[in-house]
Amino acid sequence: MRTVITMHRDDTEWQRWAECRGISRDRFFPEYDWAVDPAIIAMCDRCPVREACLEFALNTDQEFGIWGGLTEWQRQQITMTRSRVRCPDCRSSSVIEEGRFEVCLSCGLSWPV
Repeated sequence: MRTVITMHRDDTEWQRWAECRGISRDRFFPEYDWAVDPAIIAMCDRCPVREACLEFALNTDQEFGIWGGLTEWQRQQITMTRSRVRCPDCRSSSVIEEGRFEVCLSCGLSWPV
């Protein structure tokens, strides 16, 4: 059974358990998505902190590289979907609808729907 480690969104302690620690960063930042090394994706697939890595990348808007086993393009697809239910200011998912507005419960920002 695989152990999954998740952390608070601002915590980077999860990096201590990453399968990729000690591997050259260059392997995770190919020039093109189609040039991704399949061995890197396989490493991510068995990594116990894959989900924390992906959450970190999405929450901190990492534009480049492989994070949580996903390419830049794959993360952009997730971000486009997530941005509809997250606060545009603090990125919190604690958003409710009040009348014709969405309101962030974390920072108080509101915007028309």
